Amino acid sequence: MSIPRMILTLTLGAAVAAVAVQATPAQTNAPPANLRLAVIPVTNYAPLVVARDKGFFTQENLNVTWTNVSQGAIAVEAVFGGSAEIGGSSIFEPIVARSNGLDIVFIAASARIRSNPPDNSAVVVRSNDAIQGAKDLAGKRISAGLINSVNYAHMREWLQRNGTDPSSVQFLEIPFPQMADALFQNRLDAVWNVEPFLTFMLKSGNARVLSYPYQENVPRMDITGYLAKESWIKANPDVARRFRRAIDRATTYLINAGKEERDDFVVKYTGAKPEVVAAMNLPEYTAEFNVPSLKANLEIAVRQKLAKPFDLDAMIWKP
Repeated sequence: MSIPRMILTLTLGAAVAAVAVQATPAQTNAPPANLRLAVIPVTNYAPLVVARDKGFFTQENLNVTWTNVSQGAIAVEAVFGGSAEIGGSSIFEPIVARSNGLDIVFIAASARIRSNPPDNSAVVVRSNDAIQGAKDLAGKRISAGLINSVNYAHMREWLQRNGTDPSSVQFLEIPFPQMADALFQNRLDAVWNVEPFLTFMLKSGNARVLSYPYQENVPRMDITGYLAKESWIKANPDVARRFRRAIDRATTYLINAGKEERDDFVVKYTGAKPEVVAAMNLPEYTAEFNVPSLKANLEIAVRQKLAKPFDLDAMIWKP
């Protein structure tokens, strides 16, 4: 069964109270298992490096490797197609995939948007532009990444909530790294960019934040999560539980780490320069799902005609 191209054009920006997850002893009697992950290369997945470097995967007798993919939908496709056991994407792609009949569930939480501004993604405009709000975007050219992506859907939602018809806006697909040039060269009037590119744009002095749509649409929403096929989990429940324990321990470790150590793990995962990471607004890591926020995203997907209603509680794996 192939994933509809509409779903595959989905992509990708994280509040959390520290959740106490008890460290478990090494699972010395557990048989070794190999896990292949396909994850998007954003700061939200830095706990993978923590679990590797702190030995949490080893203690569970797991050999975990991961491949970075450019879009969350590719992670969903990799898991569904069998080239990866676990994926990492925004929460939106798996929700849309599940609503369209795919055997996809959330296996572990990852990160939320920030509780208060600044968030780690934002809609920005040129510093000297007259645009002050959503209504000023009517007739303008903007990019929120890929059409039908999580940012695109939330951008349309934000426009509608602020009295602007999304059809009055021209959406263009521009990769995040190229958004700054497109905005500063007047090829676009607004962009929704993510870290680290957001920091680069703001530090240039040529851009300013217009809005943090996630924070306005769904405060404290989960933004990323780990996913797997439900059938794989049923066939490998012990391996799934061991991965969940290891990644929850790593996430909790990162939550409680000091800024310098946390930034170091983000540097290792993303490959970004330390001074860039130090200036970035990181997401807020979490080991528990904010289920109401997932349901709110499903409602947005339904309103934007990207998904059909379903029982979202059944999509969250409970060990």
